[in-house]
Amino acid sequence: MNNLVIMKDRQAVTDSLKVADAFNKNHRDVMRAISTKINSAQNCAQFQKMFVEAAYQDASGKSNRMYYMNRDGFTFIAMGFTGRKADDFKLKYIQAFNEMENRIRQPKSERLEIMRKNSATKRAGVLYKIAMATDSNISRQKLLHKAAEALTGEKLVPVMQDKYYSVEEVGQQLNLTTDLIDEIANQIHLKAEYSGQNQYGSWINSDIPEWFYTKQGIELIDMYKFIARKNHER
Repeated sequence: MNNLVIMKDRQAVTDSLKVADAFNKNHRDVMRAISTKINSAQNCAQFQKMFVEAAYQDASGKSNRMYYMNRDGFTFIAMGFTGRKADDFKLKYIQAFNEMENRIRQPKSERLEIMRKNSATKRAGVLYKIAMATDSNISRQKLLHKAAEALTGEKLVPVMQDKYYSVEEVGQQLNLTTDLIDEIANQIHLKAEYSGQNQYGSWINSDIPEWFYTKQGIELIDMYKFIARKNHER
């Protein structure tokens, strides 16, 4: 009973296969009822607007006839189906037609925005599942950060755990300039390859990739700062 109504040629339609399946009818009987309507002398032109012939392939690969029908066409075919179960299916079809027609009436910009949000939500969901499955706290944090970006559509400032520090924070702790800290880190090859991590810190993917330091990284910088200062002053 999924996708009872679809959008085709900018119109909400269903098809004879779905109707036959929903109302537990033989498809050839539904086809016969539609053909009778179309071929009737009275109101023939109107019925031709309600139904469009098409083809589908069955399980054996054989091509067979089917019909697409709009709301009016469905009404004419389904009105002969009686019983409580049939009424329940009619109500579901009516609801499906209403929902699809409301979507069609939405401005194109709104429909595109809804599609974008749905896509972003799916991407964020995938990133969240991957994050929850990883054993690395740093990798999990990066993935959750990207999941949040996918939902908001904006670059977010990374929220780091207390044991990670930006170069500015390291500079404040050690009373060093950021340039000198970077110089020391480069001289002793403290940083991992881009996008990687080690015991001294990790790359964070933001607009400009930035290395964040662990306490071990800060201690190592502190050990080499006097040598680096002397070289820097020469």
